[in-house]
Amino acid sequence: MSTASPSRIRLHRRPLVLCLAAILGASATPAIPVLASPAATLTVTSCEDSGAGSLRDTIASAVSGDTIDFSPDLACSRITLTSGAITIGQGSDALPIETLDIVGPGRNALTIDGNYLDRALVHDAGAASALTISGLAFQHGFTDGDGGCVLTQGSVSFDDVELSECAAGQVMTARAPLGGPFRGGGLSAGGTVTLANSFVGDNKVDGQSAYAYGAGVFAGGDLTLTSTTISGNFATSDTGATFGGGIAVGNRSGSVQAGVFATESSIQNNTAFSHCGYCPVRGGGAWIYGNSTFEDSVISGNTAFSDAHYGAGGGLYFTSRYGGTPVTATLTDTNLGSNSADESGGAIGANGDISITRATISGNNANADGGAIELLGGDLHLTDSTLTGNIAGSRGGGIFLFGYGDVATSNSTISGNMAVDGGAIGNTYGSLHLANSTVAFNTASEHGGGIYQRYAYYVVDLRSTIVAGNTTSGSPEDLWPPGITVTGSNDLVTAAPGVELPNDTLSADPLLQPLADNGGPTLTHALGEGSPAIDAGSNDAFLDFDQRGDGFARVAGSEADIGAFEVQASGPPDLIFADGFDTL
Repeated sequence: MSTASPSRIRLHRRPLVLCLAAILGASATPAIPVLASPAATLTVTSCEDSGAGSLRDTIASAVSGDTIDFSPDLACSRITLTSGAITIGQGSDALPIETLDIVGPGRNALTIDGNYLDRALVHDAGAASALTISGLAFQHGFTDGDGGCVLTQGSVSFDDVELSECAAGQVMTARAPLGGPFRGGGLSAGGTVTLANSFVGDNKVDGQSAYAYGAGVFAGGDLTLTSTTISGNFATSDTGATFGGGIAVGNRSGSVQAGVFATESSIQNNTAFSHCGYCPVRGGGAWIYGNSTFEDSVISGNTAFSDAHYGAGGGLYFTSRYGGTPVTATLTDTNLGSNSADESGGAIGANGDISITRATISGNNANADGGAIELLGGDLHLTDSTLTGNIAGSRGGGIFLFGYGDVATSNSTISGNMAVDGGAIGNTYGSLHLANSTVAFNTASEHGGGIYQRYAYYVVDLRSTIVAGNTTSGSPEDLWPPGITVTGSNDLVTAAPGVELPNDTLSADPLLQPLADNGGPTLTHALGEGSPAIDAGSNDAFLDFDQRGDGFARVAGSEADIGAFEVQASGPPDLIFADGFDTL
């Protein structure tokens, strides 16, 4: 295998300039500009840490705009670094390597191993720099600063890349690390980050006596995830706050908001934790200081907790800077399951508006409020979705609304959730607008098996909605407290003593069937034969379909059915045998 230095064809203008200067005199100023060297492709031919043909030396001989690739004859699957991180800084032309493209053979084919001595890779070319990497794995990076595997001041774009088993904010000698906060156990980037077809897992960031951000990824700018998994990362701090067990996006200390755009990706089994007795822990899976959009994704098994029980947003926590632009999270065809927080928002802690469509949010829990969702400020729009099996140790097994916001549901089911107050929904200062929805079989140990209102004078508006089969301490109780006034029409409520309901409200058993797969992407309660809810509802929003979506008409009879489920019209009668001639 050849270890010769990579060859290139470049045109250098600098020597000509120097010769002209010598001819014209030392005091003369060259009139001919210095031109940057043209881009080239340089090939790594050695598996060694350094020396001719090594990745380290090949990068050192590069200039901005170059591409680094690897020889197909490279006789190794791992390059172990023994002399510290590989730094992409000043190029062979004495100018910063602002852009560089590194093309590997595949993340399962070649690993750059930091050997627990230092980071694997550092891009040190300023905030405007951009690094593109494909087909490589980075492992076992270790640093007492930011970016355990990879650190950059600028932006990165990764495709088919793995960042795993790296650590940031670690004590490397007898002395404690300086400063803080610490960011990015796997990756810390000052700018935007794009991850496609990649894996970020089992990384750690330790804030020590400072804050910790993003055990998997910290991005100061926007983060885009496509077909990427963020899994098993751990963010912790001894005496500071912790933000984002899997990812942390946006620069909180610089008051710079950024966003997340995730498609067909998974954020799972990440943890945010702090030993601090008074510090917040936010976002076991993801902490986002700005807007976010999730499509066809999964957020599951994440945890936010602390010694003081200040964990919020087990799966996702998003917020805006104080006085900054309000933020929104939009989740479409995205499921959240088995997330937990030891304070509030088992699945989601929302300090802004949130829109959820065609989602299943199940099996999440919070020790205090919002087993599934805690809405601190802003509005929640829940459409074609199911919340089930979520548990809150205080208020709102499914949803807890705190602040002057609004919860609005359409074609949705909230079933089988548990809390002390408000098995399905707990509300303090906000308003509730439930349309064509089913709230059933939720339980509370004290008040409001279905819906709990702390103050009677806030709005509860029900339209073509079922609230039935909910219990408090084993007794039927769909709405609490007595004295509240419910507005709306075409509803079915079975147990609301002392509550003033619209005059046309039905109270008979709706004959709901068990929560099941009745078609569509989410579970629903079918209406049993002879249910009083059939053809007794309304469709004020002119919905085309029921909760199950395309193929399940919202109005299949003379009128819409009450609730999220519509009994579909049976097929046409069999005209051939209708007159019974087949009995002859």
